[in-house]
Amino acid sequence: MKFDNIIITAANAAQANGYRAQLKGRENFSVIPDPGDKRVGSLGATVNALKVLEPKGLTLICHSGGDARRTPAYAAMGKAFVPLKDKRTMLDHIIEAMERLTLPKSGVLICCGDVIPYLDYESVKISNSGVTGVAYPDGPWQAQRHGVYFEENGKVTKFLQKPKVEEGSFLIDTGIMFIDSKTAKKMETLPIAGDIYEEFPKMLLKGFADFSVSVVPTCEFFHIGSSRELLKFLGSDGKLVDSCAVKNLTLEGDNIVTNVPKTYAESIHLKKGECLTCLPVGKSQWVELKYHIDDNFKSDGKWEANNLGVIMPKVNHERLLKLRERPKRVKVVAPVRIDFAGGWSDTPPICNLEGGTVLNMAVDLEGRRPIEVMVSERKDSFIKIVSKDLGKRRLIKSAAEVADHSDPHDWCALVKSALTVTGFKFGSRGIDITISADLPKGSGMGTSSILGAATIAAILGEVDVAKVAALTLELEREMRTGGGWQDQFGGLLGGIKLLRSVPGDEQKVDVEMIAAHENFISAFKSRSLLYFTGQKRMARNILRKVLGFYKENPHGFAKILVDSLKKDAEAAALAIRAGDIEAFARSINNYWRDKKLLDPGSTNERVEAMIEQIKDHLSAVTLTGAGGGGFMFMIAKSEEDAKAIRREFSKRPPSKWSRFYDFAIDMTGLAIV
Repeated sequence: MKFDNIIITAANAAQANGYRAQLKGRENFSVIPDPGDKRVGSLGATVNALKVLEPKGLTLICHSGGDARRTPAYAAMGKAFVPLKDKRTMLDHIIEAMERLTLPKSGVLICCGDVIPYLDYESVKISNSGVTGVAYPDGPWQAQRHGVYFEENGKVTKFLQKPKVEEGSFLIDTGIMFIDSKTAKKMETLPIAGDIYEEFPKMLLKGFADFSVSVVPTCEFFHIGSSRELLKFLGSDGKLVDSCAVKNLTLEGDNIVTNVPKTYAESIHLKKGECLTCLPVGKSQWVELKYHIDDNFKSDGKWEANNLGVIMPKVNHERLLKLRERPKRVKVVAPVRIDFAGGWSDTPPICNLEGGTVLNMAVDLEGRRPIEVMVSERKDSFIKIVSKDLGKRRLIKSAAEVADHSDPHDWCALVKSALTVTGFKFGSRGIDITISADLPKGSGMGTSSILGAATIAAILGEVDVAKVAALTLELEREMRTGGGWQDQFGGLLGGIKLLRSVPGDEQKVDVEMIAAHENFISAFKSRSLLYFTGQKRMARNILRKVLGFYKENPHGFAKILVDSLKKDAEAAALAIRAGDIEAFARSINNYWRDKKLLDPGSTNERVEAMIEQIKDHLSAVTLTGAGGGGFMFMIAKSEEDAKAIRREFSKRPPSKWSRFYDFAIDMTGLAIV
C-alpha cells in the first residue's frame, strides 16, 4: 500500500540537510531533525514529527537518526542511504517492504532505517484501534537482544526489552509498529523524549491506547552493523569499492574504499584490512579517513580521535553526490535459476485465470554468475550490440532497426526489445551493449528471460526488481516468445523463492524467501547434480502445445494438472524448511510427471534413455524449465549414488556436448557491479 507521506527522522539539522540532498526530487518525502540538535529518542522523534507535520492519510515514519559510526564508509550518507548490490538504497528496500503490508487508509507506520525485515507481509493483521506491533516466534538468544511481546488473544499483556532468559520461545519485536490516527493525534500531547520500543509500550499498557500484536510465522532481518558485515554483504572477493575515481587500485583483501576523488592520488595500495573513505568539507577540501576493517568507532574512541563528531556536520553533500553520479559504464551480472516445482502455472493465460505458484532457486555455475551485460557510452549517437558468447556484433544506425525485433531467431532481438521497453530514444545518446550468457543455449535455466532482465537493468542503470520484472514480461511480448514470470524473478532475486500470484490480468508476484533447514542444505549439497543433456530446444515450441492443451482442457484435466503443479511447489517449500530431502524429491518427481502430462514433448527417447541408464541411483529427476532437452536436475539416493551417476555418465556420455556443471545457490541475485 502506497504511503501519502514518508518522514525520515534525523539526529540534527546537519544530518537532515544531508538526507534532503539525497532525497532531492522525490515526492511526499519529509526530513524532520530532532529539535535543538539533541537526540530525543525514537519516541521523542516520532512525537516531534507528528507535531511538526501533522500528517494526513497514511504515513510512514522511518527512524534514521544514528551516526552509523560502525560503518564509517557510509557514515556521511547515513545507514538508510547505503547502496545495496542492486544500487538502490536501504531506504528504497525498506519502503518497498513496508508497502507490501495491508494497512488502513490512515494512520502512522513506524520502522527502523537500518534494517530490512523479511516476513510474510500478507499475514500481518492490523487492529482497528490503538497500536499494533508485529512480532515473530524465536528462541532466547534473539529475546535477549530485542523487545519481547506477551499476549492473550492478540492483546499485549506485557512487553519486556532484552529480557535475561535462557530457554523457551518468545514473540520477538520486528521494529514495525502501526498507530491509528486517533492515537497518533493523542501522541502530540506527549513530551518530546523517550524510546518508542521501551517507554511507549509502558504507556500503552497503562491505558494510553489499545495495544495489540500481530504474530507472523517467521522473520529474517537484513542489517549491516559493522564494516565486516558491510564487506560480507556488499563486497566481492573481500573487496568493496564504491565511488572511487582513482582507477589504479592495489587491494590485498578485506578492503573498503568509498568516496575517493580523482585528485586524491594517482594510485592507491591498501594492505590486508586497510580501508579508506574521503569526506568533502566546504567548497574544495577533502578529509581523508583511513581505518582498519575491524575498527569499531563506537567503543574504541576512534570516532572522537578522528574528530568525526565535528567533521560529519560539515560534509558537503552536494559534492559527495556529484562524486557518486551515474558512471559512464554499467556492468550487470546475474545467476540463472533451477525451477523445482510449479512451472507453467506462471504462464499467461494460465496465471491470469488460476494464479501461479512456483518454487525456484538462483544458482551460480562453475563458481560465477553466468549472465553478464555491459552498457557504456559512445561518442556518436549509434548503438553497437556485441554478443561475447556468439562472437557477433552489429551497429544500429536508425530507430527503425531498433523497432525491428519480432524475430526471435535474430540474435539482436532481445537487446532491441530491451531498448524498446525501457523507452530508450535512439539518437539521445550512443551506447555499446555487450551481452554474455556463459552456458549452453536452450538450457532450460531461464537464460533468455534473465539475460533480458539484466539488459534492461543495465540500460536503466538500476535494479528495481518489480520494475525490471514487469519490463521483462513486456520484452517477451515484444519478441513474441511468450513465457511466464518465474524466470526473471529466479535471476533477479537470490536464494530459494516461493513465488505466488493471484488470478487477474495484472500479475503481481509475491515473493516468499525460503530459509533452508541445515539438514536439507547438507543433503542437497551431497546428493544433487546438474547435467547438460547435450540437447538444445526452444521453449516457445513446448509453450504453444501446453497452452493449446490448457485451452482445450479435456475433461478438466489441464486444470487439475495446474492445481497439482502449484500444490507441489508449496509442498517442496515446506520440505526445504523442514529439512526433509525425501519429501522434496517426491515433489520434484511429481513436477516431472505433470510436465510430461501437460506436453509429452517435455521429454523424448534420448532423455528417457539417459534416465534409464542411472535410474537405480535416483531419488528424483526433472529437466529444468520447459523440458525437451537442456539441463537435467537430479537428486541421488545418497552421496555414493551421486558419485556413481558421475562415473556412469563420464564413462558413457549421451553426447559429445553432455557434461556435469558445478553449481551453488546464489544469495545475491542480479546486481550492478
